[in-house]
Amino acid sequence: MTNDSRRDDAALAMELLEIMPRMQRRIYADVLAARDSQQDARWQDFSEVQATPGQLSLLRILVGRKRCTMQELAEQAVVAPSTATAMVKRLLAQGYVERFRGSEDWRTVWVQPTTRGEQVVAVYDQIYLASLQTRLQQLSTTERAQLLAALPALQHLIDLEM
Repeated sequence: MTNDSRRDDAALAMELLEIMPRMQRRIYADVLAARDSQQDARWQDFSEVQATPGQLSLLRILVGRKRCTMQELAEQAVVAPSTATAMVKRLLAQGYVERFRGSEDWRTVWVQPTTRGEQVVAVYDQIYLASLQTRLQQLSTTERAQLLAALPALQHLIDLEM
């Protein structure tokens, strides 16, 4: 590998590390704007949603898995157990999750989404997806094709075992 290709790889890595969170923040801002304007009828029952992107991500994990131990949740969310605990406390206060002790081992704490939590994730995902689709429609046909062509490489990058 030449010095030029290492520099190119480093530049590409920095671009990817910068662009992905910026895109997510931009779309999250769109979702907040939709919530605050309440122009989207799906938000009418959920206008008080105050969950952060991290909390929504954690809630999405719970919705997908149905229930998790606190340790599993921290591992799935790739956060420290203390961070997961703080996030779960906030979600508990809003009525999005419930905690309970295991029947076989009382030391094990389980967390599962409430119906309200499941509904919030569904509504959030619908609006998040609509925002991204609206942004994609603003791209040229060539730009959309370039993004589509890059998806397999991005998925491979995610799937690589290190």
